[in-house]
Amino acid sequence: MVSRHCLCVLWMVIFVFGGAVSQKDNQTNVRQKKLLSIFNIVTFKNEGCTSTGAGNDGGTCLTATECTSKGGSASGNCAAGFGVCCVFSLTGACASGQTVSQNCTYIRNSGYPSADTTVSETCTYNFDRICDNLCQIRLDFDTLNSLSSATGLCGTAADAITVTSPFSSSATAFPPTVCGTLTGQHMYFETGTTGTAGALSLAKGTTDGSRNYQIKVTYYTCDNLAKAPPGCTQYFTGESGSFQSYNYQGNQLLQSMNYNNCFRQEEGFCRLQISEATAMTPDPFILSADPTKTVHDCSELSYVSFMT
Repeated sequence: MVSRHCLCVLWMVIFVFGGAVSQKDNQTNVRQKKLLSIFNIVTFKNEGCTSTGAGNDGGTCLTATECTSKGGSASGNCAAGFGVCCVFSLTGACASGQTVSQNCTYIRNSGYPSADTTVSETCTYNFDRICDNLCQIRLDFDTLNSLSSATGLCGTAADAITVTSPFSSSATAFPPTVCGTLTGQHMYFETGTTGTAGALSLAKGTTDGSRNYQIKVTYYTCDNLAKAPPGCTQYFTGESGSFQSYNYQGNQLLQSMNYNNCFRQEEGFCRLQISEATAMTPDPFILSADPTKTVHDCSELSYVSFMT
């Protein structure tokens, strides 16, 4: 019984294809179109995707071949199974410097997520100009635990995370040098339109301790509606939320901070209310003060100003 069943199926398959071939003399063009339609060329956009890895990192939807050729790692499928979620990362020794050449690349310390205890070492990451109309780069500090100093000064004994940009020759145009606990924070900087897009330096100080970091790099073209207005180091969107100074989680205000926090105006809204957070520890709002100073002398102290 089993043998007859198998033969019957085989005969049906031959009959179906035999019927198609029998049309050859009179309908050659039709037959070719029918046979070719079996082999469809699948195309899909190289959009963002969420990987299936432990951290659910963001990736780019590519073909498996393209992911491998670009130096990425496949983590899950996308595009209805025709593509893979390709994750790009730079991890390992940093003495010779590395280059970020793909959008949505993760910069990680050696051994991440485990901590790195190396001291007196500088890791440099250069940002490649991946497209002609590149204008801006965003750094998301998914995890960033570094060492700060008792005085809030970054560098020397403490660590120092510094961004340099070709957009301006003035260091005041760059984001500030930061250190300490920065997990959950972000930073934008302008890339200009020609030459190198910029660089990130992570200098480990002389103080012994544990450091670990995962920094996500996102490129923005000049016509991207999601990019921040020029001159904004941090950019917040949405109808509500919260923001903190760098190293707030480390319970310390860093020295030499001079940057702009910007807030997008949401549709249908015309006012912005900012209030002190309800958290008690660390103190949600405290700055240095001098009762002898007037409002015009704030430049000598720590201060917050608002403008529209």
